[in-house]
Order: sequence, then structure tokens, then C-alpha cells
Amino acid sequence: MKVEEILIIAPYSELAKDAVQLRKKTDFKFSLVLSEPEIPYQQQINPSTRVVISRGGTAKSLRELVELPVIDIPVTPSDILQSISAVAKYGYKKIAIITPTNILSQTNHTLELSSELQLIFETNVGSQIEDTVKWLIQNEKVEAIIGDRVSTQIALQHKIHGHLLKSGEESLLMALETATNVLRAQTIERAQVKEMQSILNVINDAVLTIDPNGIIKVNNNSAKRIFDFPEENIVGKRYSDCFSDPRLLKLIEGKKEERNLLHTTANGKKIVVNQIPIYVDSVFQGSVGIYQEISKIQNLELNIRKRLNERGLIAKNTFDDFVTTNSEMKQVISEAILYAKSEGTVLIYGETGTGKELFAQSIHNASRRQQGPFVSVNCAALSESLLESELFGYVEGAFTGALKGGKSGLFELAHGGSLFLDEIGEISPQFQAKLLRVLQEKEVRRIGADRVIPIDVRIICATNKSLYDLIQDGKFREDLYYRLSTLELELIPLRYRKEDIIPLTLSFLKTELAREKRTLFWENTDVFSPLLNHKWLGNARELQNAIHRLVICAQEEKLTQNHVSQLMKSISKRKRTTNALEVEVSNDIREMETEIWTKLLEVYDGDKESLCQTYNISKTTLWRKLNPKKD
Repeated sequence: MKVEEILIIAPYSELAKDAVQLRKKTDFKFSLVLSEPEIPYQQQINPSTRVVISRGGTAKSLRELVELPVIDIPVTPSDILQSISAVAKYGYKKIAIITPTNILSQTNHTLELSSELQLIFETNVGSQIEDTVKWLIQNEKVEAIIGDRVSTQIALQHKIHGHLLKSGEESLLMALETATNVLRAQTIERAQVKEMQSILNVINDAVLTIDPNGIIKVNNNSAKRIFDFPEENIVGKRYSDCFSDPRLLKLIEGKKEERNLLHTTANGKKIVVNQIPIYVDSVFQGSVGIYQEISKIQNLELNIRKRLNERGLIAKNTFDDFVTTNSEMKQVISEAILYAKSEGTVLIYGETGTGKELFAQSIHNASRRQQGPFVSVNCAALSESLLESELFGYVEGAFTGALKGGKSGLFELAHGGSLFLDEIGEISPQFQAKLLRVLQEKEVRRIGADRVIPIDVRIICATNKSLYDLIQDGKFREDLYYRLSTLELELIPLRYRKEDIIPLTLSFLKTELAREKRTLFWENTDVFSPLLNHKWLGNARELQNAIHRLVICAQEEKLTQNHVSQLMKSISKRKRTTNALEVEVSNDIREMETEIWTKLLEVYDGDKESLCQTYNISKTTLWRKLNPKKD
């Protein structure tokens, strides 16, 4: 049988029979039990019950013993008159009506209906029913008792007439309607409570409400997480028993409004406190505390920035993208995989085109920060002032041309992820000092701001210069070098791993053919053998550019060795006829001359004999120009 949420506990069998008949005639849904005094009420009530209906002393006892709402079955005037009439027919002239106050609410009094009929009402008997019955028999000479089951049983024990005051069908209907309304109100209240609790548990902020006596009324899951509350429910407990943080206790006890107050909890979490007291007619009614975890705020800001800048904050490459058969290069990759598991700063050495950013992205994607942003910046491509504003950000009005509202720096954008600083050897000593401070303090200050922003960023750097040599020349800070070079990788130029040239060529061909929507075929990989004789000073990047050109210029669908040879001759000729060299201006003319000869040698693909013939110098002279003596 289905257990309903409304339960009728009938104190006597006639009431139970009436309830059964009523259930057949109406749409009311309820469970029914006949009260058994020897069994505790708690055992008679099913856990699914939410409202109990009973009457008389049974209802009164239930209300004291259980926490469920208990609805009284009333006694109507018609019920009372019918009982009096039934007892009077037997010839009894002095009748006492004994009931608890939940059946009849009038005070104790006597009513003379006629010289032959006298009624005595006793409604305040409490638990002294037996003494009351005795007193009425001895002192008032009562001949009959009308009342509930208990009082009538006691009357019979004292040899006088006892008549059960019954509730009719109308009374039972009234009780069921009241119980249904209570049940409906309970459902609405439970839904509202659940809705509010769901809202509180969805938000990341911790919420606590406290009543005037310091008792916690509401809390959410975030509060349990931030303050390490125990798993059991803390609602109903004193806040002073749940908090161990003296400063926070003082804030709550101060009953004053506090907004955006920075605080570190006893368990080391940094939070923003908003404590709002509630006053009604100048009387303190409690307070509401809202506590925001700073790291959550930062992550929220990061997610917003990540969506706005998604294309620039994703590392696309992984270690699966590497193409190599060279044993030394494989060893470098193995080291990089080990480094990815660490949080240490990585410094990558490598010539242009050797894949420094490919390694940086792969390290990020294999690290614990792979779900965080990957932000890349080329330090050589920006002036010092522009680099500072890009890395650190700025506030509105910090300088002429600053964006309205300011701008987040790349350090902030990289919070929770990795920041790749390419060409780190190009930054000035002055900016190196600023960068060192950020790395040491793990916080950044926007240009023009008066506050610092904590950051959690892993730094990956790359350079094609020897930072150690720059230190010797006074161009790079030694303390910054040791801060950056926790883990080092040195990438191998393509000219020292010729076995990778053709596998890389095939990989690039696949990419470029897809990009250009072309279809080419070749007999075998011997077609690409002319590529092996080139120095590839631009490494994989130069090779990819060459393959791109090969795909675009191919007029036939079949590639031959001749096509590749013609491509390489064109590349060599173009290099040798280049009429401009970029040389960094220096105070040392010999240093500039050395750079010129070095770049000329690159143009000739390292072919010193051809270079010497073109400029009519000996190999000894060339060696001296490339390696000048220092004073």
C-alpha cells in the first residue's frame, strides 16, 4: 500500500471507520492507523509522513513528541449536542464534559440547563484527568462523563457512565482540508528553500547569514570550502564555534558594514570580505557575510579574457607534432617532456627556425597548466616602452594614447598558464631589472597603477644568442639569467641533422598542398635529394618556405628531381644577389665589420671559397675578419 504524506492517527475505532468511508467518497489521499497506546507514537509514523491528523489527548501528546505539524480534528457544536442528548436519554441529570483545550477552548464552568439537567465543563485538566474525574464524582456528584477515550475509561473504572465525545464526518473533512493546505504550503516553502540553496551553491562567493544571537541561519558550499567547515551542517550553530579566525570574528562582532576588505584566512586563503549588518528600526537583526576568494576572481577574469582573446591564448602544438629521426634531437625532446612536468622556468637556445616556439607550446600542453592560457610575445619586435605596456598593462590615462579603461598586460592574461618570452636576449638591462622583480615577487603593477596584482605564471624563454656571453659583455643581468635558466634546452640546427631534411620536407609538402588545394606526386624521396646539399641557415622555417614556393611554382602534377634542383639554384642565386644587409650599429667598428662578413658568409651558405673569390681575399684574411683580436 502506498504511504501518503498525510497520516490520520485515530484514537478510537469508530473514527478510523469514518475515515475509511470518507476516503472512498472523496479525493483526499491519506494513510490511516489506529492509535495503540502501548506503542510509541514515533514508531507509528512512517518517514514519508509530512502532516499528522489526530484529536484530543492523542493530538496533544503527538505535538509534544514529534516535530511534524499536527492538525486537530475539531469537535463541532453538533457533536457536543448529540453526545449530551445521548447521555441525557439514559436519565443522567448531572453530566461532566471533560476535554483537553485543543477540543474545547472555553474555561471551566457549570451550566444549569434546567432543574433536571446540569452540565459541568472541565477543559484545563492537563495530565490530571484521573484526579479530576475523582473530584467531580466525590464533590460534584457527577453521574456521567462525556470526553475523550482516556477520561471515559477512567469514568468506567469508577463505576459511572462514560460516553465518548466523537467527531463527525464534517470535523474530519475540516481537518483534512487544513492538512492539505499545510502540505501545499510546506511544498512551496521547500521549493523556495531548495531554489535559494541552489542559487547559493551555484555562485562562487561564500555566503553566511547570522541571526541576532550569533546563530548561523544560511551557508553554502563555497563557505564550507573557503573556511574548511566540517562536513556536517553548521546551520543552527554559533558562528564563534565554527570560526577560528580572530580577525574575522572581530569583524562579525563589530556589527558594522565592511566592504571590499582584503583578508587572509586562518588556512592561508586570500579573500575579499563584504560584511553587511541588518538593522530594523535601529535594532540589530543579524548580518550577511559575502566572501570572495581572490584566486577565483582572478580565474573568472582570466576566463573572460580568454574568451575575448581566445585565438592568442592557445598553444596549438604538442610533442606529437615533432618530425625527427635524429638521436640527439630525440634526446632533446625527451628532456623537454621531463621539463613539462615541472614548474621550473625553461630557457630554450636555438637558431632562427629551429622550433623554439614549437617546443614552448609542447611543454605547455604537456604540463599541469595545459588548461590555462598560453601567451607568446617576441621581445625583439617591440620597443622597450611598448614591451613594458604590453607585458605589465596600464591604467586609463597612464600615458598619451592609453586606451580608455586601461588594458590588461600579458602577465595577467597568462595567469594560471604559461608566458613565452621569445628573443629574451634583446631586452635592455633597464627592462631586465623590471622583469626580474616581477619574477621574484610574482606580482605585477600596471603602468600608472597604485596597486599590485598577484600572478601565477610559468615562464618559458627562448634566445638565439648566448646569454652567458651577453653577461660577460655587460648586456645581460647575471641574476636574471640564473632566474631564467633553471631548465635549459639547446636545439640542434637542421644542417647538423640532415637525416631530418627529407622527413620534414614530406611533412611540409602535406601541409602546403592542403593549404594551396594542389595535388602533386613523385616517384620516390630521391626526388628531394638536392635539398640535402643546402646549409639551411634558416633551419626548418627556411625549408618550409622553400617547399611552399615549390608547391606554388610547380606547373606539372609530377615533381621531379630537376624541379627541386631548379628551386635550389634559384634560392642560392637570390641570396647571392641580395644587395642589402642589416647590421646593428655599434661603437666598435671591428664588431660591425665582423657582423658584415658573418652575414655575407650566410648569404653564400657558408661557402668560404666562393666568398673569397667574389671579394678577392684569401681564406686567412676572411678568418681574421671573422675572428678579430680584442684589445
